[in-house]
Amino acid sequence: MSEEKPEIFIDESWKDRVEKEKAESGRQARNEAEAPKQDFTPFDHLVSTLAAQTMMALGLLAPEDQTQVTIDLDHAKFTIDTLMMLREKTKGNLGEAEESNLKEAISELQRVFASRVQQSHQAADVAPENTDTK
Repeated sequence: MSEEKPEIFIDESWKDRVEKEKAESGRQARNEAEAPKQDFTPFDHLVSTLAAQTMMALGLLAPEDQTQVTIDLDHAKFTIDTLMMLREKTKGNLGEAEESNLKEAISELQRVFASRVQQSHQAADVAPENTDTK
């Protein structure tokens, strides 16, 4: 007859488990503290929504259900003007991060808008003239 050796199972004491959990939560807290905090305010959400609409109007983003982009310079100008109005109306009432995000969004969108207007003018210059054949 051969004797089977019983498996040895070592159960940690509850104190050891609690100490490990405390150490793990301390590591998580340190990692969260080291990660830059991004407070996304409702104002930031509004700015990002308007910026996304502008990017779609400028042809930088396409709707999910479409494979081609369309450029609508009038709509892009309207949303950029709306962001500029928000900047004026909220002057002195925004946090540093909100003000910086708004300023960056406006300047980048204006840059792309100017580029698209220039491309539009170049395309109009290259397009064949309307000729009537009577």
